[in-house]
Amino acid sequence: MRARLFTFDGRSLRSESVDAPGSLRWGCWNPRDGSALLVGDKGTLLESHGNGFISINARTSLNLRCVDYSPDGEVAYACGNAGLALRVEGGEAMPPEERGSENLRRVAWDPSGSRALFVGNNGAAYLSTPTGLRTVQGADTNLRSIAWHVSDGYALVSGNSFRDSFGGLLPSPNLFRFEGGELDQGPALPDVRADLVAASWKPDGSSCLLVGYEQTWHTPSLLSYNEKGLTQLPWEVKGVFPTACAWHPTGEYALMGTSAMTDEEGSAALYKFDGKVVEKISTLEGSGVSCIAWSKDGVALVVASRSVRAYSA
Repeated sequence: MRARLFTFDGRSLRSESVDAPGSLRWGCWNPRDGSALLVGDKGTLLESHGNGFISINARTSLNLRCVDYSPDGEVAYACGNAGLALRVEGGEAMPPEERGSENLRRVAWDPSGSRALFVGNNGAAYLSTPTGLRTVQGADTNLRSIAWHVSDGYALVSGNSFRDSFGGLLPSPNLFRFEGGELDQGPALPDVRADLVAASWKPDGSSCLLVGYEQTWHTPSLLSYNEKGLTQLPWEVKGVFPTACAWHPTGEYALMGTSAMTDEEGSAALYKFDGKVVEKISTLEGSGVSCIAWSKDGVALVVASRSVRAYSA
């Protein structure tokens, strides 16, 4: 099939068509050589060096949801449905490892390069070790994002604000801090019940931007975290469902993407946030932005797909 990939250089948005087995879900840059790795549905695994895309055999037909390179660019980890964890090294995918039945949604390397954290549905979380993946306890709701602090050795993990329960839905912590061996519950705002879908630290490490959407009123949630706690930031619109965010390498602004909740509600669009004001850049053709990834020289991969909705980004 023909999948689409967007790039944004801070001035213009460019669309590119890509041959892929399935819709694209995520992309990351290799900090060593500037190449890019893309993953998606039906075992899609592509490598780009700027002059086209090379398909890599992922050894699976399961949907891959996320991929991240180690800081030295030597190894990438990908994750996906049914507990799939995949190591990519030297342009080749290693035999995949399966951990339980829960879909793994995100993987991110510690900036030190010593470990990678995987998270997913129903509190599934694993930490890479020299001998394999170790289970991380502490959550029981769907986990949606990971943001490692740039230098302090801990990660913020965010997720859904409600968990399934017998007879209905129960409120659940939606922000955790991973520093030692478990996910510890993070701060919460009592008046905010939002699924927090994406998070990104400002490059200077002063604050972390969290985006998501309020489940009841269908309004966007824009939050800032620092050591003093959480602060809610203004974004006074309805029917907008943020599902991706990433600070520009200079920290000048953050790029944010949105998705549709249903075919009739919401749209895929890009927004710019300068720390005070949210400004719309462009409406995208597609139903959901699942990933924004900046290169060191300020080019963003923007992965958007018609198969992505806000609840599945």
